[in-house]
This record gives sequence, C-alpha cells and structure tokens, in this order.
Amino acid sequence: MSLLLLLPLLLPSASAVDSLDARLAGTRERLAELEAQQAEVVELLLAMHEELETARELYRELSRQEAEISLSIEAVEGTAGRTDSTRGDLEESLRAYLLYIYSHRRSTGFETLFGSGGIGAMVRREAYLDHLARQAANEYSRLSRSTDSLGHFRDSLAVLHQRVAVLQERMIEVGESIYLEEARQAALRSEIETEIEAARDSALALEAERQRLGALVANLQSGSGHVAPLGPVGSPDSYFEQNRGSIEWPVSGSVTRHFGIVVHPVYGTETVNDGVCISSQASEPVRAVRGGTVLYADRFASYEQMVIIDHGDGFFTVYGYMSDNSVAVGDEIGSGQEIGTTGRLPGGSAGVYFEIRNGGQPVDPEWYLE
Repeated sequence: MSLLLLLPLLLPSASAVDSLDARLAGTRERLAELEAQQAEVVELLLAMHEELETARELYRELSRQEAEISLSIEAVEGTAGRTDSTRGDLEESLRAYLLYIYSHRRSTGFETLFGSGGIGAMVRREAYLDHLARQAANEYSRLSRSTDSLGHFRDSLAVLHQRVAVLQERMIEVGESIYLEEARQAALRSEIETEIEAARDSALALEAERQRLGALVANLQSGSGHVAPLGPVGSPDSYFEQNRGSIEWPVSGSVTRHFGIVVHPVYGTETVNDGVCISSQASEPVRAVRGGTVLYADRFASYEQMVIIDHGDGFFTVYGYMSDNSVAVGDEIGSGQEIGTTGRLPGGSAGVYFEIRNGGQPVDPEWYLE
C-alpha cells in the first residue's frame, strides 16, 4: 500500500470535535435560557458545571488530535525526506547509466563488423543495449511517478501544517473559555452563597417577627377574655364557622403569598406564613371582615401599621403592612368598616397582610373568605 493511500488514516477525524462543539453550543444555549428565566440556583450551577466539563472535554480532544497530527507530520516529513534522497541518487545514477549505454551504442564501425564474432556479435550487443535502454526508461518513468507522489505528499504536509495551526488556535480559545468560565462560576458561587446567607437571615428575622406577633395576639387575647378552646378549629356556632367560604375579603385583589410553609423559589429557605398577602391597588381602603373591638392599632416591627380586632367569639383578625390606620384601641367597629389603607407588601407591590386566629392559633384565611 502506498503512503498516499495511508495518508487519510494519518488524518484525525473531525467528527469528535464537531460533536463536542454541538454539545457545548447546546449547553450554553440552555444556560442562557436558565439565566434569562432566573432559574433555581442548583440547576443553574449544574448547567454551568456541565458547560465547563464539556469545554474541558473539547480541549482534551483538540489536544489529542493535535498530537496525532504532529505525529502524522513527522511521518510524512520522514518519508518525504527519504523519497527525496532516493530520487536524487536514482536520477544521478540513471543519468550516468544512460550516458554509458548510448556512448557504447554509437561505437559500431568497420572494426566491429570484421572483428571477432562479426555481425552476429554486433546484433546481440545492440539488442542487449536496447534491453538496457528500455529498463533505464522504465526506471526513469518510475522515478517520475515517485516524484509526482512526493509532490502530493508535500501538498498533504502543507494541509496538515494548516490544520495544526487551526487546532492550536482553537485550543487557545477553549483554554481561555475554560479560564473565564471557572472565574465566572467562582464569582457566581460566591454571590449566590452571599444571597443564600442573606435569605436565611431574612427567613430567621421573619420567623422571629412571626413569633412576636403570635405572642402579642396571645397577650391581647388573654386580656380580652374571649378565648376559644384549643383543639378543633372554631365553634360550630361562631360567625366564622357559620359563614365559612362566604366572608368578604378585607380588600379586593389576589393572594400573592399563601398560608403555611413558603419555600423560596431560588434559595430553598422556608418560612412559615400565618396569614395571606393580598396584592391590591395602592391606598385602597382596608375593611374589617367582621365587627368587633380593636385590641391593637399601631406600627409593629416590619408589618408597618397593624390592626388587631377581637370578634368576641374566640376569633381574632390581624391586618398588617398598611400605610395608615383609621381606628384606635378600644374602638367598636362594624363589619365592613374601613380601618386603614393598603401599604407595601414584601417585594414592593401594594396590598395588605391578613390573618384569622382562633383561640390564638392561626388558621388559613382562604377557608373562610369567599
């Protein structure tokens, strides 16, 4: 098998690099989508890690192919060198050989005709010289083909050199990409860790305030004398139980934070919500869902202006995050009476925070509201 036929076997296939390029492009596209959607942090970091590993794998594949091509170049250069040397030697020998043959072919005169052997010897000699000339011509033809092959090898060698240069440029680009991605990932991890720590601190602060509010309601309840027994929620005869599912909302709007355990969509921190956050228009009137006595009407921690109403049957309602209130402690108010206006909820939207408590225990307001 000629070296020309072996040459394609020396050239590494680009399919592995193309496959890795496609995978890397797909990973980066998914990463961009996750970032645009502000995806959950763990999934974002996993996508970044996958992009980094794909880039490293591409770098290793490029390095492997660059090494294979370098070996191929060395093999072609060695073969080209040997072929070039052989061609030079053969060409010199053939030139001398042809000169010798044709110089002896011309030495046929009368001395040859009348010498030993006569015409027969001369004919045999001429035939032998013709045979040698044909062999020399064949050798020269083979030498020409070898020279053409050497030219093809040199062309292939130029292609290999060009491909090595391209691969080296790609390796530099991928290496820089890996370095930048590692730095970016480290910075993002640090930023995320800081944000997660802040989210945890915020969750702890919210939990502390929730417990303070619970203690405040318990103290106000004990002083009011209207304490429903703990255990089953509500008395069957109470207004809230009799009208479960049909009580009017304190303000029109939509619930943006529900009762119970709330998990942060990004950081995974958990907070307990004893009520609901109702998003509404700014400065909208907030109304009591049931008549009763005002036990508290003042600013309270981060809940801004807050009103607590005792409804006289063991049920209490709490209204928070109001921009102002229009009642005072001890006021007797009616159902639907305005007690303040909406303020700013956590997150910046206008609205009000609302709780229903039975016997000091928070219950889901959405059970009772229409």
